[in-house]
Amino acid sequence: MLKRCIGIDVGSSHVRAVQVARAGQRFRVEKVFCTPTRRSPDSPSDILKSLTTEYGFDRRADVAVSMPRNTVFFRRLETDLSGPQQIHEHPSSVSEHNFPIQTDDVITQTYGPCELPDQQSSALIAATDRKSLKATLGVLAGATLHPKIVEPAIFAIHSTIVLNYPKTVTQTAMISYIDDSCVTLALVENGGILSVRNIPLVPLPDDPDLAGQRIADVVSREARITWRKVHGTGTKPESTIYLVGPTDIADGLRTLLEADLHCETVIVDPCAQVQRCPDCQADWQICVAEGLALRALAPGQTTGVNFLDAPKFDEATPFSLKKELVICTTLAAAIAVVWLAGLFTRLSYLETHYANIKGHIAELFHRTLPQEQNMVSPLAQLQQKLDSLRDDRQLLASFDPMSLTPLQVLHAISTKAPPQADIQIQDLLIAADSVRLTGTCDSFASLSKWRRLLQDAALFTAVDAQDIHKEPKTGTVRFTILLFSRSIGHK
Repeated sequence: MLKRCIGIDVGSSHVRAVQVARAGQRFRVEKVFCTPTRRSPDSPSDILKSLTTEYGFDRRADVAVSMPRNTVFFRRLETDLSGPQQIHEHPSSVSEHNFPIQTDDVITQTYGPCELPDQQSSALIAATDRKSLKATLGVLAGATLHPKIVEPAIFAIHSTIVLNYPKTVTQTAMISYIDDSCVTLALVENGGILSVRNIPLVPLPDDPDLAGQRIADVVSREARITWRKVHGTGTKPESTIYLVGPTDIADGLRTLLEADLHCETVIVDPCAQVQRCPDCQADWQICVAEGLALRALAPGQTTGVNFLDAPKFDEATPFSLKKELVICTTLAAAIAVVWLAGLFTRLSYLETHYANIKGHIAELFHRTLPQEQNMVSPLAQLQQKLDSLRDDRQLLASFDPMSLTPLQVLHAISTKAPPQADIQIQDLLIAADSVRLTGTCDSFASLSKWRRLLQDAALFTAVDAQDIHKEPKTGTVRFTILLFSRSIGHK
């Protein structure tokens, strides 16, 4: 079964990627991508996105990425804890305060441990900060890539060396990884890394020979310090130095190191044992990216650390459509339940309020109509009772000494008219408490005198003349008078 993985090395001035395929125990470099980014207008995320859209990398392959070297720190730990498991379980208790990172922000992973004399154990603690780790993952997320492994570059290089130079697993060796501004030294024994050191480099001269000499001085000095710190002795002639660095200085650097340290120096060929496609350029630049892919494809043959497995790393899990659908469905169901509960609560309140209103209506109905035993339609029954009372009132109105009969109204109107005035009543409307007269008279003075006589009468409370005008043809005065009085009964 063919399995693929893409190793990605994102540095401060470069992006490098290698796609490696595994078939059985054979590994093959299928695609290589290297580009500088110092002057590139594209962001690293845009460059990585083009791997699958333009350069044919398999979008279904697993992904492994390295952390920038300036964000990773190492500490070698010798402890008398009774077993390796305790070192894995308690790395924070012995290491978190040994790094230039705030304790709350540090993320550590333990590599090893290996047994030392006197029942001691040695372990290598790799640490980075949460912000840097999330930034690295953010670059890949911008290209819709989700890595399964995030580890320091030196462990990826170690994986490249182990699978291309199998004898490394049984010897004492030093790995020297040289990049633009840093030298990383790793002491390897029996296939495991005992110590890692990052040594910054001052700007190098343009002359390859001078640059090689300066790097050789740094590597020789720091290699002796590292060997002496770990083993208490100088370098051993039977040891091997594996050199990963720029091609233009590699040969000269190898000569200088062999002469100074008296150790065999091997310029690492990333395809010494790993096959490659004929069109794939394989040089020192792909060592990190190739090692990352090999770490994912051959976990039983390589070792390293994965910051994604750190217990304190709380980065959000990759997007899962199924999980998001479950969450949305749950939220929708919760909203529906709350909405239905609100409806039932509102319905219960309205029913209770309606029952109270019906109770008040029944109470008022029986209080108003105590003789009614059956309450069918309270409003209709009350209206019927009011109509009956109004009819009775009209029948009894003529017997009311304070009410006027229509005849009394007519009598008052006729008797109060001035005898010399020619008043003609053409329309007469008698209502319950008012009378409207429409007619004519011979002059405005007669009308005014009649109004004054009606106002002086005690029968009417108000007299109002309206629409008074003189007819042009006849010269008569037409008028409308409204009389207001006490109730007028009808027989």
